[in-house]
Amino acid sequence: MSATAREPGEIAVRALARSDLDAYRALRLRGLAEHPEAFTSDAGEEAAKPPDALAKRLAPDAEHPHDAVFGAFDGATLVGVCGIDVDIRVKLRHKGHVFGLYVPAERAGRGIGRALVDAVIAHASATPGLRQLVLTATAGNDAARRVYERAGFAVCGREPEAIRIDGRGHDKITMVLFLPAARASHP
Repeated sequence: MSATAREPGEIAVRALARSDLDAYRALRLRGLAEHPEAFTSDAGEEAAKPPDALAKRLAPDAEHPHDAVFGAFDGATLVGVCGIDVDIRVKLRHKGHVFGLYVPAERAGRGIGRALVDAVIAHASATPGLRQLVLTATAGNDAARRVYERAGFAVCGREPEAIRIDGRGHDKITMVLFLPAARASHP
């Protein structure tokens, strides 16, 4: 799955731009509503925000040059998303945080999630000084965990009741992937 030449029906993955805001917001809100336990953000809170509040994730930012949201497209239709942000503080800028992976159920099982995670990993690998990626996934979300593990992520922790929905706690597992440059310099 590439961002350039495609066969009909092939999925293309690319970084989203400001012009993708409406499609990104709609797909994000759908994911938050359909799977509230899978995301830290709340669908109601996100829907109440003006659309431009999300636009900064898609606009170039000199202070956060390595942040990006990737989208998977079937033709002109956005069918999956996944993002990365990099903390600019000196002690934390060696790691990126993967967030917001979502592929609608009717598109599941076609490798879209993996293609998005691969795009994030490729982006991170090309980022100077970035050594690792971290993410959280809700315990019990085995499909997401499999996507991450197949991409090379490993579980490194668990936070009990990391989020609460309707009075019920959900644990989050923390996963990490050391990028090739970090593995090469760390025996």
